[in-house]
Amino acid sequence: MNYATLLNWPRGMRIGLWLGGLVLIFVLGSMPGHYRPAAAGGAWSYFSNYLHQPLYAIVGLGFLVVLRRPNLGWFDWLLAAAYALGVGILDEIHQASVEGRSSSLWDLGSDALGAFGIAYLAFLTTQGGRWRRELPTLFFLLTLSLAWNCIPSFAPELPLPFLR
Repeated sequence: MNYATLLNWPRGMRIGLWLGGLVLIFVLGSMPGHYRPAAAGGAWSYFSNYLHQPLYAIVGLGFLVVLRRPNLGWFDWLLAAAYALGVGILDEIHQASVEGRSSSLWDLGSDALGAFGIAYLAFLTTQGGRWRRELPTLFFLLTLSLAWNCIPSFAPELPLPFLR
């Protein structure tokens, strides 16, 4: 399936994709946790950090599909990432009030990376065979995505500054 196919979905399905991503993020962000810093280790810490990227990819893609932006470019990638970052900020504020959860700048980076990456992939699907020439960029994004989630395991926690 490519981006152009998503644009041809009926309006209700496109809105459902977008709202479904938002609802999923709200529900997952509302679940009480047993907070421990990512540095506490374990595969679950890495995996739970990594979940931010696909969730916010859905939100960023849903946003672009609802807007029906057929010709994607740099502005659209930034627009999707900015939108996801805004949703991410609201989610982090919300999570700060949920027992056993915390807010983190690392999570916001994952949110924006997921939205930017999916917008880039959507763009490439509209370019015919161009994606083959973009394999180094795709490899870089995938490597960055995987590496980004290792950072919280080694770096100090970075809470959102305005929630202190």
